[in-house]
Amino acid sequence: MNGDGEKPVVGVVGEIYTRANKFANENAVRKIETLGGEAWLPPIGEWLLYVNYTAKVRARYLKRYMNFLEVYLTERQQKKLEHHLEQIFQGSLKNLCEPGIAETIAYANGYLDPSFEGEAILSIGKSKDFIHKGASGLVNIMPFTCMPGTVVNALFKRFREEHDNIPFINLVYDGQEQTNTRTRLEAFMYQVRQFQKYRRS
Repeated sequence: MNGDGEKPVVGVVGEIYTRANKFANENAVRKIETLGGEAWLPPIGEWLLYVNYTAKVRARYLKRYMNFLEVYLTERQQKKLEHHLEQIFQGSLKNLCEPGIAETIAYANGYLDPSFEGEAILSIGKSKDFIHKGASGLVNIMPFTCMPGTVVNALFKRFREEHDNIPFINLVYDGQEQTNTRTRLEAFMYQVRQFQKYRRS
């Protein structure tokens, strides 16, 4: 926590299964929160909406209008259910409102072209969304040799330079326990707290 008692927000992006599964990521979210951070993750539903988005783009390009309509109606129902769930938690969660997929992809503009499909474009776009919402650090969680995660890691040098050098850490998991993760996260969380103070000054 900072001097005001407010925990710094840490945005967690990366490969969807690995970031969401505490066994696969060695309980990374719990470690971040034990070290004084408030971890925010994109919802799993982000991927479902992204699949809908790419299916609509493809159907429009191939002039398969019935496919487009089918995906559009499915997505509309999903969003209706999502909105209903959001209403239940309104006022309880700080990070409740998610950007639409088109907005997330637009956030990644300048780093990746929308034709570069997959998790990388979502990770970059969501990182920018987290920064707009006040995050003081970003974590990219990925399995060993994950190509989208490697792309994100490579792009983050410039991304950080263009966003006040926000603290960033890349955590790679291969199924073997990583002995230095805790030490790296401790150093990262120190940087996060310093960055939070810098942003407020």
